[in-house]
Amino acid sequence: MTTKSKAVKKAKPKPAKPAAKPKQLMETLYTMPKEVSEWIERANSTIQHLKTQVATLKEENINLKAYRKFAEHRILRSEAE
Repeated sequence: MTTKSKAVKKAKPKPAKPAAKPKQLMETLYTMPKEVSEWIERANSTIQHLKTQVATLKEENINLKAYRKFAEHRILRSEAE
């Protein structure tokens, strides 16, 4: 018995694909009326102001709690004397 080798097919090189074109922006840009633009700017300004105010109030709250603890301790200690 003789064994026959099977023919091995070589893979043909794939043709190079042309350079991919950059995708266009998916978003469509729209123009908006000046009033809307100004309203958005005012709203952003208000949001920033309120964020700053919240941060200031949180800091003040922490300071008041610390003072309350100090004052409570001082008042209670002075009553004992």
